[in-house]
Amino acid sequence: MERIRSQLPPMTTLAAFEASARLRSFTRAAEELFITQAAVSRQIRILEQHLGVKLFDRTHRRIELTEPGQRFQHSVSVALDLLANSAGSIRVEDKPHDLTLGADLSMAHLWLMPRFPRFQESYPEISVNIIASDSEEDCLRSSVDMALLYGDGNWPGFDAKLLVAEEIYPVCTPEYLLDNAPIATPNDFLEHTLLDLRGDRWDWVDWHQWLTKKNIPFSDDMRSLGFNNLPLLIQAACAGQGIALGWNRLLDRQLESGELVQPLDVSLKTGRGYFLVKRSGVKLTQEATILENWIVQSV
Repeated sequence: MERIRSQLPPMTTLAAFEASARLRSFTRAAEELFITQAAVSRQIRILEQHLGVKLFDRTHRRIELTEPGQRFQHSVSVALDLLANSAGSIRVEDKPHDLTLGADLSMAHLWLMPRFPRFQESYPEISVNIIASDSEEDCLRSSVDMALLYGDGNWPGFDAKLLVAEEIYPVCTPEYLLDNAPIATPNDFLEHTLLDLRGDRWDWVDWHQWLTKKNIPFSDDMRSLGFNNLPLLIQAACAGQGIALGWNRLLDRQLESGELVQPLDVSLKTGRGYFLVKRSGVKLTQEATILENWIVQSV
């Protein structure tokens, strides 16, 4: 290494040479490098003395590279480009990057937020902005690195990885079960207040669809209470206001703590689910890859 370094010319001379050779002018090179024309000429003389060859033919109005100068220009340009690209790559990798993660309200409120403090503890240097919205347009806008969305996995222009297959089952509080009519079969749900999810999306499963899939006749005069989003519906269920439909993995905390229970071991699988969605053909940053891996492992 010491032998190689002894053969290297002074590093300050290389920038002056590269600019002068590219621009064919000491004056323009000086302007680009923010130094004087005399300083550029001096750096070129030092470089020529170090190499023992003449690099430029100087005329009254212009400078031209000699044959050794042309060969040296190629080597210097390649070397400086390599250094610049490497420095740029390191600068991008080391620069903190604010991530943006989109999620629908149900996923954000019931699954993501209870777990996200663990991500922050493990990666305090990574800043994440969370967009919670039931509008896919909000969650998939260009500033979003990835999103957690409900659907069938088909988002044109995006890659989707299944996180949680949809499985839907009734839930309520233990107190509600004690204070109301017993539930022995799915038909018994008809005798209870059903907390219903009512929204604009056709693929959201409500009690009507759930009971129909279970071949249970649905009556329009059943007791029900409607909500336009799942977090609010689950809050009502936890308050003992009725029986709700719960989604697989979204209610882990409530079921594990006993705050909610399943009155019957019966569920509905739809073939849909929650997906990790990211734009096709876009390479994730190092920080985004860490977040993606954490999400997959957490599920």
